Amino acid sequence: MTKNNIKKVHFIGIGGIGMSSLAFFLRGKGIDVSGSDIGTEQIIKKLKKNGCKITNTHKGKNINNHDLVVYSSAIKKNNPEIIEAKKKNIKILKRGEALGFFTKSMKNITITGCHGKSTTSSISHFIINNSKISLTGFIGAEDKILKSNFYQGKSKYCLIEGDESDNSFNNINSHISLITNIDDDHLDFYGSKKRLLLAFKEFILNTKYKCLVNVDSPMLKDLIESISSKKIIKFSQKISDNTDYSFQILKNKYTTVELFKKNKSLGIFKSKLLGEFNAYNLVASIILALELGIKIQGIKELSQKCKAPKRRFETIISNKKIKIIDDYAHHPTAIKAIRENINKNFAKDNIILIFQPHRFSRTKILLNDFIKELSLWNRLYLVDIYSAFERQQTDILDLFKEIKKINPNALYFKNKETLINKILSKSRDKKYTILTMGAGDIRDVGIKLKQTI
Repeated sequence: MTKNNIKKVHFIGIGGIGMSSLAFFLRGKGIDVSGSDIGTEQIIKKLKKNGCKITNTHKGKNINNHDLVVYSSAIKKNNPEIIEAKKKNIKILKRGEALGFFTKSMKNITITGCHGKSTTSSISHFIINNSKISLTGFIGAEDKILKSNFYQGKSKYCLIEGDESDNSFNNINSHISLITNIDDDHLDFYGSKKRLLLAFKEFILNTKYKCLVNVDSPMLKDLIESISSKKIIKFSQKISDNTDYSFQILKNKYTTVELFKKNKSLGIFKSKLLGEFNAYNLVASIILALELGIKIQGIKELSQKCKAPKRRFETIISNKKIKIIDDYAHHPTAIKAIRENINKNFAKDNIILIFQPHRFSRTKILLNDFIKELSLWNRLYLVDIYSAFERQQTDILDLFKEIKKINPNALYFKNKETLINKILSKSRDKKYTILTMGAGDIRDVGIKLKQTI
């Protein structure tokens, strides 16, 4: 199969963030794109407007004379469209494989890691694309400035948010790569930390030119100590002979850092971002831009204009009665980072955390870590686990009962309408800051509250 003889592609689960960006890319190449998705997200409307033919059912008759069928990781092998494609001997690829195939000849900059990769991808694309390089961008969230998860550039450079969750980042032909961190996640797929680390090791070794790594991430630091390669560029908050770049976070409401190359200061970089985790995302993006030859002064100017993508500590509404903030955090480490940011910048606010666990497998594997972290929130409202098409492996009550032992104020809501009514009754007394958190559909609660208010 060659790219030149592919004229018609069908996407199973086309509305996903990774699937849709590839669909936009292929439409830009003049390829006839169709797809199926049971969702009704705004992104599906954008795809249709772009010329994609989309049905809201998965049926064998959707597969006709296609040259290629692409499916997302959420799609099961018994999907009728996959079965029909096999009957007709049509080539079938997972989304990650297809992304690697269609971008193989490009100069790919791949950004990955268990936390922060979408924000780092968004910031990096903004800085680089507004400098001397017009680069195509595949971003794993909706970029607030682009108002899209995809951008068609004019050069051979392509920035890709690499998905480590199912090892699909190893399908990408990476010219330059950046790893934000490694954490205990995706163990449902890998089965063990060892296999997760081996996947990242393969990713580093496969990178052709340079690989930027955050050595303040313990698991990532341990991994690169076993790899001898001149292509590895290390950054850290600690100034050391072993790191190529280091930085200091300066006291400020918004993220401001002083960056050093070895012992030489490169100056102060300011942004409108919040939190220590965003300092790492910003620094990683700055270093990437520097390694691409972009001038320091231009980076300084652009760093003040960059924004985190949607669902990254995003304010939905703020008035005299209520403030609603939405965040994608769904791992104990990411939840902790948000809590530390709140304690530093929003300590006086009356915070209610509404948390929706994501996937039965993650909740089960990291149950003790979730209990430990979520018990530290003064006001916690739990809702049912977002399955992401998984079969049930654990129960939300297993998590809730253990948290309740430590934090008697924790509440569980099976019905979102009851939850919304509870919040509305509270907001009559005094102003509350509501934080909706999780990788599922918990954002809908914030949107409904906004509409009601």
